[in-house]
Amino acid sequence: MTDTLTHWDKVYQTKNHNQVSWYQDHSTVSLDWILANTNKDDSVIDIGSGVSVLADNLLDKDYADLSLLELSPTAIQVMQERLAVHSDKVSFYNENILNFQSNTQFDLWHDRAVFHFLTDKKDQQTYLNKLDQYLKPQGYFLLATFAPTGPKECSDLNIEQYDANKIKHLLGNDFKLVKTTSEVHPHPNGNTQDFNYFLFQKL
Repeated sequence: MTDTLTHWDKVYQTKNHNQVSWYQDHSTVSLDWILANTNKDDSVIDIGSGVSVLADNLLDKDYADLSLLELSPTAIQVMQERLAVHSDKVSFYNENILNFQSNTQFDLWHDRAVFHFLTDKKDQQTYLNKLDQYLKPQGYFLLATFAPTGPKECSDLNIEQYDANKIKHLLGNDFKLVKTTSEVHPHPNGNTQDFNYFLFQKL
């Protein structure tokens, strides 16, 4: 069985970056919600950043404390080169979120389509423990996952679908659901994928 790192690095080595299923030429809901709920000097971490333009979009809005966590060395290298002129504003973590260690806590934790790949209950809990450890009190957790009407797998891997009740149950009473919305994401192959977005605040 291919390990997780090899799997994702192969994706970024073998596919044009605008052909991966989660590609966006401009961050939509994520960017709007981050801008609405943070300030430019707040610390924002993007979990599973890949080669997403979210960081570019936030830098264009004068954000100055961004962190990008990505398992694939190929994707991290692409981002380091692309954002080289902003190296004083961006920190890079080339590691698995399940092994994440930092001396920093964040004002906003963004995850578009990482958590739903964690189908093992222990991995889900490890992720949530990291979230609780590294998100500041009153900080925001912005999560996007496949909806119950969306795909059941992605990139040849099984995923977990979420609605508001399911993710609220996992997070428990330490997080308050602020808002949720759905998005029909256009796949590069012409199909669509149903996403749910959730914004939680840590109490």
